[in-house]
Amino acid sequence: MENPAWVGVRDWSAGQAVQLRAAMERLIWRAKGERYDKKDVWPEYAELSCFACHHSLGPAADSWRQKHEYSGRRPGDPAWNASRFAVFRLMAEQVDSASAQELEKQLSAVSGEMSKLNPDRNAVASAATAAAPIAQRFADRLAGMQYDSALALRVMQRITDDADAISAADERAAEQAAMALDSLYIAYSKEAKPANAAGVRAAINGLFQQLEMPSNYNADQFATALRKIHELLR
Repeated sequence: MENPAWVGVRDWSAGQAVQLRAAMERLIWRAKGERYDKKDVWPEYAELSCFACHHSLGPAADSWRQKHEYSGRRPGDPAWNASRFAVFRLMAEQVDSASAQELEKQLSAVSGEMSKLNPDRNAVASAATAAAPIAQRFADRLAGMQYDSALALRVMQRITDDADAISAADERAAEQAAMALDSLYIAYSKEAKPANAAGVRAAINGLFQQLEMPSNYNADQFATALRKIHELLR
């Protein structure tokens, strides 16, 4: 019989898949112009990373954003908000690697197109249409599968091992990482009872402290904190 502690993990993982499917359906709707006249603004700004604009300003030499450059897009073009997938994909790959690879392919197409100044509506709709049913299949599977400490540990290790990519995605992706680790570790520690639980718990709490003022978020500092947790999980 499954430990009741895993209810929170099931809610998190299945919920992430449902949110991703819903995000794809909403993007399809917008791309096809089913709400707006074709002359209206495209893309809808709510699809983009808020913190491409809403962040603290300072000297270019001190900017972690400029240090990491602008992979896959021109400087000044806001990136697509990929936070619904940046962390969830690491759970997906543990559950069904083939489907996870296909989902990654379609969402990379969405992200690449949506991070352009004027995304191609048809290309976005096509990739999102392919991604939505895959996300729903993951939701169905994650809602009904059994969870255990071995799976939770693998996912936590993958999240913390992917520290640089998640942290650089944007503050919203960092939030998802913190919340995922929180849910996973609550259940994992109740079942596995690790000797260093207090230390790991304090390190996860430290992630949330870094997110208290989103405009001041620093990807390099957050990545360092994730790597610290990775070492504690070994």
